[in-house]
Amino acid sequence: TLNALGANIWNADLDAILTANRLCDDLGLDTISVGRVISFAMELWEQEILNLDDTGGLALHWGDMGLVLQLLGMIARREGFGDLLAEGVRQAARTIGRGAEKYAMHVKGLEIAAQDGRAQKSMGLAHVTSSRGADHLKAFPVIDETGYPEEARRRYGEVYLPEMAQPLATKYKPLLVKDGEDFGAVVDSVGVCKSGGTFVFAELYWPDIATALEAATGMEMPVERLKRIGERIYNLQRCYNALHGISRADDCLPRRFTDEPSPSGNARGQVIDLETMLDEYYRLRGWDPATGWPTPEKLRQLGLEEAIERLRTTQHAPRTTSKE
Repeated sequence: TLNALGANIWNADLDAILTANRLCDDLGLDTISVGRVISFAMELWEQEILNLDDTGGLALHWGDMGLVLQLLGMIARREGFGDLLAEGVRQAARTIGRGAEKYAMHVKGLEIAAQDGRAQKSMGLAHVTSSRGADHLKAFPVIDETGYPEEARRRYGEVYLPEMAQPLATKYKPLLVKDGEDFGAVVDSVGVCKSGGTFVFAELYWPDIATALEAATGMEMPVERLKRIGERIYNLQRCYNALHGISRADDCLPRRFTDEPSPSGNARGQVIDLETMLDEYYRLRGWDPATGWPTPEKLRQLGLEEAIERLRTTQHAPRTTSKE
């Protein structure tokens, strides 16, 4: 929220951010998506892709919080220009045309949050492999974002250092993302907060959740069984997406991240080598590297034979090239 309604729209007024956040709560708006769609519109205004005729007379200047508060109400009530923005950046860009797609920061239609994959390579990969678009909370890789070499050592072993804890390194990041997705699926299922000790502070891990489950339920829950449960969940989510036509072609980032070097900060000059990490990610998952679909062998290994038949009979043939 601080980013989406702050730096993202060139606003440094904390009181204005809090006001906008409360309004989003009252209107039922997600602060990340609404902040991104407003900044998308402001950039289109700056690039002269949008004009007063398009916006209904609104001048979309960066940092204008009076305008932002007005747009929040218009988006929620789908009034005027707000009706278009309510569709999100992907659909709005398609409707506007005129090169607007270049400025739509999303994955699979979900707006990208505060993280920049050029500066944290694991998060760039996590955005594209998430089962619901650019969701930073699916894999939620923080080991390299915050630089926890001791936790990386404890979880994965000395062999994965120093790269595992380095945000600009790509080596071992597919493993970090896959493990985070499987662990996150279990964390979500048992109702533990990801912003607490499991991810942000990185204090709780597979053995801790397994011990807590045994204590709470009386079930035997060895760590390997719990890991298999997490992997089954994530493979089923991918199968569901595959039934709706999602494939490797959709596992992509906007070209701003893959083609345009980062202009400033520790990541100055960096882009993200996404395809190399995707190849390794699919290998670790046991998924087809051409389609991004779970293979029959992997699904059979996980006891998900029904999913094999469902994928076999789907009418959606997997695409192997991006449609974006």
